[in-house]
Amino acid sequence: MAAALDYVCRKLPPERDNPAVRTHIADEIVVAANNGQTSLGDLTDIGLKVVNDFVFPPGRSWLKALRG
Repeated sequence: MAAALDYVCRKLPPERDNPAVRTHIADEIVVAANNGQTSLGDLTDIGLKVVNDFVFPPGRSWLKALRG
């Protein structure tokens, strides 16, 4: 779990990296692990989904985000 969390947190944009976001990512990884998703790949995927949803909220196109 720690390796997945560390990897995922390195993907956060520096201006959006803060303890609350890291805690939320860690909480989601723990939930996934408790539900049987225990491989590094599974836990990393869960964490990256949280980061993606945080950086690009649902309903917001990544292409729009690139345009500003």
